[in-house]
Amino acid sequence: MKSFLSHLVDGISICIFNLLQKPYGLPPNFPSQLCSYIDSWREASFKEYYNPDSRYENKITSYIANAIHRQDQLTFPSFVRSPHSFSNYATFELFPSKKGWHQAPTMILLHGLLSLSLKGYIKWVRWLNNKGWNGVIMHLPYHFQRKPASFSLFSPSCVQPNIIHTMETLRQSVIDLYIFTKGLYLMGSPMIGAWGISYGGWTITQAASLEKTFHKLILVEPLLNIQHVIWGSPIGKEIRRKLKRLGISHSETEPHLRLACPSFSIPKVRGDNILIVGGQFDPISPPWILKKIQEKWEAKHLYILPVGHLNYSLTPESFKLASKCWKDDFSIDDH
Repeated sequence: MKSFLSHLVDGISICIFNLLQKPYGLPPNFPSQLCSYIDSWREASFKEYYNPDSRYENKITSYIANAIHRQDQLTFPSFVRSPHSFSNYATFELFPSKKGWHQAPTMILLHGLLSLSLKGYIKWVRWLNNKGWNGVIMHLPYHFQRKPASFSLFSPSCVQPNIIHTMETLRQSVIDLYIFTKGLYLMGSPMIGAWGISYGGWTITQAASLEKTFHKLILVEPLLNIQHVIWGSPIGKEIRRKLKRLGISHSETEPHLRLACPSFSIPKVRGDNILIVGGQFDPISPPWILKKIQEKWEAKHLYILPVGHLNYSLTPESFKLASKCWKDDFSIDDH
């Protein structure tokens, strides 16, 4: 029964995602645009791909370190500028614990694609507050405050057939998160963790592979094999249909995977401080991918539960498992 319901819910959500991709066309010269983009980064290192210039980094991290005590929401201009001005400001909701930013650890939550509301995330931020953690919710590009006014719920623009746009949106997300964590580090945060689901897990993994700023990672059904997501999973059906129509196959995108795909990255976090939670029936981030990543990263904690990709049970389960795996870090009852 669980298998049937998981497949049914995933099937409906995947169908909706593919329908949302239909309006996004590609110009006839897109193959040459894609080739030029990949060639422009061919000699770049992972660090160079995601690294903002030092002047920007110093200015924004100083702003974050000084302003975080005075605001409920932090916004700052993204280093990567998209064609859509409404999405060009990194946005973080702040929920300090009683001990505050200097004395308590901080957990940053990153939502998934097409998330409809912050309410569920706020619930878990409050749970973190009660456990002695500061909580932060990051608005990913084209979601919540970063979506156009014409979209009442969400914008599907984060991932689309124009994979140049998709990669630049990823760069924007990763650098936004990286800069925020650097600001926390500059301010003197004793511990920084990150929790991410689906696309949020993709962003976290890339940011955590840049520098040793994260101490704990909780990755829930994360998108870790982008080649599979686009070229092998049902959610990539409409994207690959439009790419194939222009003669673009996985071989053309493969050279860029070392920069964009978490399966090529290694977070600078100890393996016993990484928790991965996946779904047994997940066709987008299936267990075999998560098990391969666990081996590569030497991650100690991997749990596969009997659900699909779209579900509401893995979020509470992930926090329960974090409390079990890292009992000392979640044992404070800060009422």
